[in-house]
Amino acid sequence: MHSPPDRRTAHRPAQAGTHAALARLAHGWATDPGPGLTSLGCDNDPSGIATYSLAGAWYGYDMLWTCVLSYPSMVALQLVSARVAAVTGHGLTANMRAHYAPVFFYFAVARFVIANTLNIAVDVVAMAAGVQSFIHAPLALLALTCGCASIALQCCIPYARYARVVKWLVLPMFAYVGVMLIVDVPWHTVALRSLVPSFVWKEDFVTMLMALLGTTMSPYLLFSQAEQEVQQERQQGEQRATLRDQPSPEQLRRLRIQTLKRTALSSVAALCVMIVAAATLHGAHAQPGEPAEISRALEPLAGGYAGRLLGLALIGSALLALPSLAGSAAQAVASSFDWPHDQQRDRRISVLLIALATVGTLLGLALCLSHVDPVTALYWSAVVNGMTMTPVLVLLVLLSAKREAVGEMVAHWSLRALCWLATLITGMVVIAHLVLEVAERVS
Repeated sequence: MHSPPDRRTAHRPAQAGTHAALARLAHGWATDPGPGLTSLGCDNDPSGIATYSLAGAWYGYDMLWTCVLSYPSMVALQLVSARVAAVTGHGLTANMRAHYAPVFFYFAVARFVIANTLNIAVDVVAMAAGVQSFIHAPLALLALTCGCASIALQCCIPYARYARVVKWLVLPMFAYVGVMLIVDVPWHTVALRSLVPSFVWKEDFVTMLMALLGTTMSPYLLFSQAEQEVQQERQQGEQRATLRDQPSPEQLRRLRIQTLKRTALSSVAALCVMIVAAATLHGAHAQPGEPAEISRALEPLAGGYAGRLLGLALIGSALLALPSLAGSAAQAVASSFDWPHDQQRDRRISVLLIALATVGTLLGLALCLSHVDPVTALYWSAVVNGMTMTPVLVLLVLLSAKREAVGEMVAHWSLRALCWLATLITGMVVIAHLVLEVAERVS
């Protein structure tokens, strides 16, 4: 006779499958996209596309220098973030918890989670606006549907698998290059404005500058870069127990090359969007502070299909960015509570990821019901990022120089100098904005 199955073990395959699914959801978002279409979509999410488009539409070529001159600092900040993770085997949140007073640490985590949730909300609205260019339906209904679809994809399909398909929706970003070849672009002006900074002492100009800094050097990218490095080490079994086991030269070389390529791709894409918007929308179609129909920038190439072309780019970039926004925020919360790296942690992170994505979707729905213009919402999310990022940058640069944190692998003085330069500029822009706002209210 066959013995009956042991009830204690009959459910283990199902449990194993559940734990594998939770681990996949907890870590899948951190799959390193590397240079390419996936990276292009993650780094230039709908908020970035809208902000760069409005910068060109409102100020012409006057802000091109922000894309070019910020590149060294962008590279330095991402390299420092990745190096801290590679040396310590922990993300930025865990390192800040270990080396800073609780008040500073919890401020950084709270700021990060709130900013990411807001970004999720506006990206959901942007995705809904992209779908609306194909389907005439209420924006609120589309936002709810898009948010639920994004959550379902994160739960059911590994990020790396669906990113291989979704990334092709980002191809319309290259339409901006095609427009540049068609329209009349004053390249001598482009070259001059790209290398020589210009500044106008007006509140709307400073607000735009703050938005550009917030979307190009967003702390989300820095935290995500560090967490990706940690997850990659764990998946490859390279986790080090002590600081004496330093990263190999090959690993540091990989970090440098990948960061250089990724930030270069992101900066070039931003530059193309801004140039095209300046050439097609500036003056006649948009004035500073006024809403702009940013899809018109693609009309010289796509004609009546410009809205749908931009819609595809918004849908693709949002689908690629949303898992990283929710996942990196969930990882930050997990590190703040110092949860051990086990199945229980994966379960909690998965729940947090879904909760944050759900809250972001509901906020996006509220924005739609309030009839907030999608482009305006995307722009102001970048402003909020720029307004609150300076303290986080200060903590990051100080962390990279702490020998008790990174041992002998302290960041080179040139990297720290570029990071401090970015921190100083973002702080000065925030102060200038406050001064102008107070002066306007007094007058």
